[in-house]
Amino acid sequence: MFSKPLFKQNIQVNWKLSLIITIVASVILAGFIVNYDAAGYGSIAAAAEGTAFSNILSSMTSLLGSLENFYKLIAVILGIVYVVFTANNLVVNEVDSGSMAYTLSTPIKRSSVIFTKSLYLILSVILMYSVIGLVGLAASQITYRNVTGYPITDDIRAASNALNLDERYISERLYLIQEDKQAMREAAVARDMDTEAYSIYLESIIRDRSYEATATIITDERFDFYEDTNGIEGDEIEITVEELVANPAMILSSNEALNVGAKIHGISVNDYHQFISEEIIALDENLAPELARTETVMNRAAAETSQDSEAQEQMQDKRQLPVIVTEDNAKLLLQMVIDSSADALKINAEQVSENMTLMKDPIALEAATDATGLSEAQVINMANHGMVSSARSVDIALEFDLEVYLWLMLGLLLTILAMSSISFLASTFFNRTGFALAVGGGVPFAFFLITMVQQLMDSPGALKYLTLTSLFDTETILSGGDFGWGLIALGAIALILYIASNIIFVKKDLPL
Repeated sequence: MFSKPLFKQNIQVNWKLSLIITIVASVILAGFIVNYDAAGYGSIAAAAEGTAFSNILSSMTSLLGSLENFYKLIAVILGIVYVVFTANNLVVNEVDSGSMAYTLSTPIKRSSVIFTKSLYLILSVILMYSVIGLVGLAASQITYRNVTGYPITDDIRAASNALNLDERYISERLYLIQEDKQAMREAAVARDMDTEAYSIYLESIIRDRSYEATATIITDERFDFYEDTNGIEGDEIEITVEELVANPAMILSSNEALNVGAKIHGISVNDYHQFISEEIIALDENLAPELARTETVMNRAAAETSQDSEAQEQMQDKRQLPVIVTEDNAKLLLQMVIDSSADALKINAEQVSENMTLMKDPIALEAATDATGLSEAQVINMANHGMVSSARSVDIALEFDLEVYLWLMLGLLLTILAMSSISFLASTFFNRTGFALAVGGGVPFAFFLITMVQQLMDSPGALKYLTLTSLFDTETILSGGDFGWGLIALGAIALILYIASNIIFVKKDLPL
């Protein structure tokens, strides 16, 4: 069935286009990753919310999400270009030019000819996108070192220089930064924070990591305990981070979890036991510090839009009536603080948003307290909260889920294989290059155009049934939903059409 000489000939004829497409796609993917700006793209996505571009830009709040447009658009169109021209070169172009007659005049059977050509196209696509995927992994690892561990951010690099220790070592032992004042100062500056906010940020990171690690330990222990028990599902055994935060007492019952948690905090097991005990007490007494639930401040939303003096006097009288800040009020108050701080410092509000340490300037503090009715402590707390939230969002955006990345690459590969099977089928069905290009290139390109339209729509509606690319659901893959059947369908389509192509070519009458 397989002809080695013919396979080598196919490589010699088509390797240049394959190499060009691979290099172009790899450079573009690496460019997406290296130039990713988590904070900047997050701001753009927020600004585009509610517009026609919100669907495209909303995914850019994470590194893998920002690659969605590469997978759905750029990689697909490059793949279509490759498979359309290669499929035509492999079969119909040889038939049309008459060179197929020479090939079939050799002892090679017709079934071996078409099988070898179809195998070449399939393997070349697999090799191409495997290389592209590996380039993406390498670019992310070299830039952020997030494939094999926690992302290396600017503060880690700064602390590493201050402590003269390896960046990976520091990223896994954040408590070392807390223990060194110089490292704290330099790391805080690198993240556009002051040491007070950065200390809060480190505490939150360390706490969350300890809960993630202990949740994994407790889940593994529960699986070992319940593995032979019938009627208990894996979801019932698994302990999530959210469940552990709500009930940290579970950590106290596991010696291994206590050891792991203590290691992450850089403290003794006894001290970590005490830390968890205090977390339990704080939880029971509802003392968890959350800005939206514990801060009682003035609600002066109406004062921002009202210029009526009487209304302003009424708002002034209400300054002594504290209210619980809702999420909407908190956002409004934060914006009022930013605007008043910017006015007082005579700078742009965007500069204050990007560097909230400016809100703690004495002049800015006075202006903010006058504008909002908040105390200085509350404004400082709001600034700290904003800086920590911004830093955490960047950290989350730079996280690299290898499993998700591999599923995205597999989905992309199966999509291109399905497209290639359409082009290859047209190449074996028609005897003229023009007809084969019209169908084998027109259908995949039409799918691509529909995909572009879908990206600009809030709801694709019936359009998703008109293109194969809808089976490659990147949003569902990124969110961890059920995407398996779509990938199976793409694989089945490719397999069926390649088999049909082989049967058609073997049985058809060729104009030799």
